[in-house]
Amino acid sequence: MKELIEKLEELQSLLTQGGDTYYVDQIQEAISNGEESIWQYLCSNELWGGAGSIADQAVLENKSVRKKLEQILIEIGRFQQSVGRVNVRTEMWVSAFSASK
Repeated sequence: MKELIEKLEELQSLLTQGGDTYYVDQIQEAISNGEESIWQYLCSNELWGGAGSIADQAVLENKSVRKKLEQILIEIGRFQQSVGRVNVRTEMWVSAFSASK
């Protein structure tokens, strides 16, 4: 869990750099409320969904920050896949981000 929290904190930092504070607050709330809250967020549409999700649209206007964000999402998504706790879109996003590298 410690590694996941560190990845989420990295994600928060990138989102802050990109000015997406709405997402930062969501992540902080999940971290603050413990392990089950973190897992709920990791499997959520807010992170992995379509329009409006972090995977879909966070920091799109800043290409260098977006690339770093996608790499963190790949790492988080692969971990989630390895333990079988995913959103229905996690695999699709991880594949799309990996293909663009």
